[in-house]
Amino acid sequence: MRYFATAVAICLCLAFSSQAVRALGIEYPQVIRTKYEAADSKIGGNFVIWSEREKIYYGLDPKLYPAAKYVEITQVTPTVGSITLTFIEVRTIASQTPDYLYLTGNVRFRVSGMILKSSNFPSGSGMTPQ
Repeated sequence: MRYFATAVAICLCLAFSSQAVRALGIEYPQVIRTKYEAADSKIGGNFVIWSEREKIYYGLDPKLYPAAKYVEITQVTPTVGSITLTFIEVRTIASQTPDYLYLTGNVRFRVSGMILKSSNFPSGSGMTPQ
């Protein structure tokens, strides 16, 4: 009897729903901006970028790869099926001038010792600033 009542309730909900749920098209160009800041500004944070077969390190070793004070990432997808353009601004704790990286294609990165400060990811992505 309980299954029958559940089935009737579902049928009624479907029959009386006034609006059909439809997926919205994605608007282009897609622009995603993300900013990370070091949890401790004196120590800095670690940031590793993978692009194709290359790795770019920040914060691995203080002498060779100084730690990052903040990282701003802008990813742009101009049109459907096009290559994603990634612009990265990294300011190290040892420098007053930021480094700028311009990359295309699949870019991945790992962040540690840093906090997500701002982002314009869609709210359904589960990635919200703290």
